[in-house]
Amino acid sequence: MSTMVTSDDVRRYDVVILGGGYAGLMAAFRLGRKRQTLRIALINGSDQFLERVRLQESIISEVERRIPSISMLLAGTRVEFICGLVASLDPNRRRVGIVLDGREQEIAFNEAIYALGTRTDVESVPGVAEHAYRLEAVEGPRSPQALRARLKENGSRPIRVITVGGNETSVEVAGEIKTAWPNTEVTMVSSSRCGDFKGPGVENAIRDQLARLDVRMIDHETVTEVRSAELVTTGGKTLAFDICVWSAGLRSAPIASNAGVSSDPQGRIWVDPNLRSISHPHIFAIGDAAHPMAPTGAPYRISAFVALSTGAYVADAILTRGSGRKSDPFSFSTYGQGIAIGRGGVGFFSYPDDKPTWFIVTGGTARVIRNFFVWFISYALKLERRMPGFFFWFGRRRVSWHEANEAVRRVRTVLAGHSA
Repeated sequence: MSTMVTSDDVRRYDVVILGGGYAGLMAAFRLGRKRQTLRIALINGSDQFLERVRLQESIISEVERRIPSISMLLAGTRVEFICGLVASLDPNRRRVGIVLDGREQEIAFNEAIYALGTRTDVESVPGVAEHAYRLEAVEGPRSPQALRARLKENGSRPIRVITVGGNETSVEVAGEIKTAWPNTEVTMVSSSRCGDFKGPGVENAIRDQLARLDVRMIDHETVTEVRSAELVTTGGKTLAFDICVWSAGLRSAPIASNAGVSSDPQGRIWVDPNLRSISHPHIFAIGDAAHPMAPTGAPYRISAFVALSTGAYVADAILTRGSGRKSDPFSFSTYGQGIAIGRGGVGFFSYPDDKPTWFIVTGGTARVIRNFFVWFISYALKLERRMPGFFFWFGRRRVSWHEANEAVRRVRTVLAGHSA
């Protein structure tokens, strides 16, 4: 595939995809159909694809990669892979600054798909960056690899581990560590209730399994500072630890907000019903990096399924734009969710509105079901690579343009009031 060079020797593409996670790869495969003439580039800081939903497994051992190389997977498509760090965005000049081999250069685009995802929020609470481990694509002394080495180093000696946050990630961290190192004293600390993210039935099932593993749960305590060996909470408590794992909040990369693209306080781009930036319509945002103004059928939340659905939606919108057909507002329905807790887990159906329905599965059966769907997510990407247009999701017409436009009007009014 050839790229156009502008008069100032800057490579230009029709579409540039920033980020090679679930959302970015889905958009790339969908756009990379051989019959298309679009000049497309995908930019990612690493050639390795990160299966974020399996990061808790890396606490125990290295996770076998189901997609070993982004460049290999994109080979033979119309998408050019650029392995470089996205350093800046100029939405008005339509340029992206990337770092390649230690040098920064610019790439020009007509449209951009912003898929840089989220990362652990280490700025909001003092001491998190210096003293807490986190499960994300980082290297260095606070990475998942460093956490695994630290836990193995202690062997069977009893140590104190605190995981901060009551969400899915924190639950899975607590379960993995306690199962692999039973002598470890594992404590969860949550500003609400540990496991309280999908209603009382799911919460009770999660807390029951954590209690069986002898995981201690501290509810309604907000951490205000992380020190080298203790936490400080708003309730005046100090909780001593040997290892702290932080799972209490996410933020999107600051590149878009720093560039003046309209974003929420977490750095996610405000998008219209077609997932376009409300301030710069030539920029789409997908996956974790987007904050839709309009309803999306099921509630929009961070998940691999939402990432795949938004990536596919935006690619379809770009490919069908010349047909004269107006795209429906983005919407979707959910199917279910699974949480791994050691060798067991909790799983439930959630069709169509991300609320538990029918019945809850627990124990080893839930873990098996969850692992199947985690495998299927990566397999769906491979199928999309072979058969672009394969991925399908239910609930694509749940939101009317009247509903979407009314919601956008209300949000714009609120945002205008905040900025006045």
